[in-house]
Amino acid sequence: MRTHLARGSRILAVTAAIALAVGLAPAGVAQAKDKDCGWNGNVIPLMERADSKVRSKKVTARIHEKFGADATVTAYTRMEVDLQAAPGETPVATIAATLTRNYVTYNLQVVDGTSEYTASAQVRFDGLCYRTTVVVDSPWVGSTGTDKPLKVNANKALRLAQQYRIKHIDEYPVTEPLVSMNLMQATTAPPDFGKLRWYVNYDNGMGGLSILAVYMNGQVSPV
Repeated sequence: MRTHLARGSRILAVTAAIALAVGLAPAGVAQAKDKDCGWNGNVIPLMERADSKVRSKKVTARIHEKFGADATVTAYTRMEVDLQAAPGETPVATIAATLTRNYVTYNLQVVDGTSEYTASAQVRFDGLCYRTTVVVDSPWVGSTGTDKPLKVNANKALRLAQQYRIKHIDEYPVTEPLVSMNLMQATTAPPDFGKLRWYVNYDNGMGGLSILAVYMNGQVSPV
């Protein structure tokens, strides 16, 4: 099935609202590694950096501004990792390093006396270069987290998605450009509820997105 404005447009809209086979890599990829602090598409160091930044004194100060000086963050849950094309850039369909506008989003459990709240914080990067953290007083929804084992990395997910497009070229033309990918345990209907997966998003040329889900067992499914 082709999706025009469903899952992918929600990602882009919420992100705005919260601030809001073998070959040589193109020369631009090597240049991007220098410009983007060594970003090579591996989300493990990205998540590690974000895990540190979200626990910073600046984020704590923002929580105090929103919920009061006595507010305490009792739990941090990494909800989602989003890799997006930077404005004006054309990513390579099988190279995650060419997606450089990166976001890691968390839910924060906040306690203020007898009251409990859920806030969210989005840590933003250019590649692996830290940009800023945005905190809002509402939860991030649509995912149960990203705590399950990452058995398919971003680059492998893109390769699997590309292989699927080649086999189903009538439904998923390989000419549709890659625009983003999202890692999450999505709150979809059973039996897929809470399964860790990548959503790989392509511009369908009709104002929306064509989306493929890539699961940790290597299965690729249309969305």
